[in-house]
Amino acid sequence: MFQRALLACTIAGGCLSLIGIVVIQFQLTVVRFALMHLSLLGGALGMLIGTKPMWGAMVAIVIGSLLFGPLSSKINLEPAITGAFLMTGSLAAALMLFHVGGVPAMEVFGLFAGSILTLTALDFWLLGIVSLIIVSLFTLFYREIQLVLHDADQAQWLGVPVSTIRNSLLFLTGIAIGISMKLVGALLIDALLLLPAMAATRIAKTYKQLLVFSVLFGLICAVGGFILSLLLNLPTGATITMFGVLLLGICYLLKRK
Repeated sequence: MFQRALLACTIAGGCLSLIGIVVIQFQLTVVRFALMHLSLLGGALGMLIGTKPMWGAMVAIVIGSLLFGPLSSKINLEPAITGAFLMTGSLAAALMLFHVGGVPAMEVFGLFAGSILTLTALDFWLLGIVSLIIVSLFTLFYREIQLVLHDADQAQWLGVPVSTIRNSLLFLTGIAIGISMKLVGALLIDALLLLPAMAATRIAKTYKQLLVFSVLFGLICAVGGFILSLLLNLPTGATITMFGVLLLGICYLLKRK
């Protein structure tokens, strides 16, 4: 169990932090909250039909991730605005299910408290596959993603398939959020996704440095936080988060100097 959890931390820290760059550059803060609320609705639906809340939550996140890009384009709204719409709607629907369907709310809200020590073999392989896809996408489409993140209009003019890349990144963002929920819990998702990328943004001078520092900082937060939590008998997710906060603070101080 320890070896699997440590390897999962290594994979997650090194790969999921790349998605944090997408969240920051596309300003998808609201989107990640929307997906978490969708997971709440999915968990409630899952319990209503007799399955585990996590399975329902993952299905809801996958569907929401697939819809964000195309839906935003179709109704001519930014993903953040679409996310706000889905966030409030899914939360209201979940609360209605709690009341009308008799779904135990506290069991569904348990989705917000994940633990890397509870990973199953299936969770581990899913994490590995998604991480491989993320790394492959950033490697094979290195230049295209750089252009889309920097200036989507210029990328479109140069013939880059902006919509396809953008929607793919949005989809992977959703899947990364779903996996992070299992690892550290929904309330601490920023520890794996945003904090390493934010720290890298402070000190990186080029796009390549941004990718390298994000991966490095993600590894430090995930692996360092996991090991320290075991040594000091502390909550894993919270310890990983504190590593990220500390690292971000150090990067801010270095930037000021």
